[in-house]
Amino acid sequence: MSAATKAIAAIWVLSTLMLWLFPLLGVDPGFRLYYSNALQTLSSLLSAGACFYAMSAFPSDSPLRRVWAAMGAGVLAWGLGATIFAAYPLLNGGAETPYPYFSDIGYLLTGPLMIAGLLLFKRATGLETPIWGQLLAAVLLVVSTYLAYQANAEGIVDPSLAMRVTSIGYTLFDPALLAVTVLTATSFRGGEVGKAWWWVVGWFFLYSAANQIYTYLVLTEQYATGSPIDMGWMLGFGCIAWAALKTRKLLD
Repeated sequence: MSAATKAIAAIWVLSTLMLWLFPLLGVDPGFRLYYSNALQTLSSLLSAGACFYAMSAFPSDSPLRRVWAAMGAGVLAWGLGATIFAAYPLLNGGAETPYPYFSDIGYLLTGPLMIAGLLLFKRATGLETPIWGQLLAAVLLVVSTYLAYQANAEGIVDPSLAMRVTSIGYTLFDPALLAVTVLTATSFRGGEVGKAWWWVVGWFFLYSAANQIYTYLVLTEQYATGSPIDMGWMLGFGCIAWAALKTRKLLD
C-alpha cells in the first residue's frame, strides 16, 4: 500500500476511536450524534467505492468481478441506509432516528448481498471447506441464531408488523452471514488473495457484534447514536475497504 493510503487508513481509525474518547471527555451528545452519523455514512460509501474500484480491475467475464460487485452492492446498501438514518435527526431537530425505520431496508439488504459475494468467491476460487470448518460453521450458526434471537426477542413479538419483520430479518441474516464467513475463512490456503480476504472476515465480526449490541440496546431503550458501539461498523467497513484495495493492488 502507498504511504498516502496508509495515512488515510490511520486517519480513519483515529477518527473512529474518537467515539470512545468523547464520553470520557464529556463531549455534548448532540455533537456525538452528528459526528457518528456522518462518519458511518462516509465510511460505508467510501468502502463501497473501494469495492467497485477492485471490481473494475477484473475482466468483464471474470467471476471475481461479480464477487466484488456483490460485495460493493452490499456495502452500498448499508451506506444508503446510513444516509437515510443520518438524515432523520437533521430534518427533525436532532431527534434520534426511530427503530425500525426506512434505513433498515438498506441495512437488511446488506446481509444477503454479502452472503452472495462470499459464496461467489468460494465458487470462483474453487475453495473447499474442510469437515472441521463445516462443523464449526454449523455450531456457530446455532449459537449465533440463539444469541440473535435473544437480542431481537422483544421485537419479534411486537404488535407492529414493521418491527416484527425487521427483528426477524436481523435474527436470520446475521447468523447466516457468520456461517458463510466461517465456511469461506476455513477454506483459505494462504497466499496473497487469502491475506486480503482475512480483512473481509474481520469486517464481519465487527459488523455483526455492532448489529446485535445495537439491536439489544435499542429494544431496551439504552442506545444513543454516538455510542462507542458505533465504532464496530466504521472499523468494519474500513476492513472491507482495505481488502478491496489490497486485491486491486495485486492486479496492478
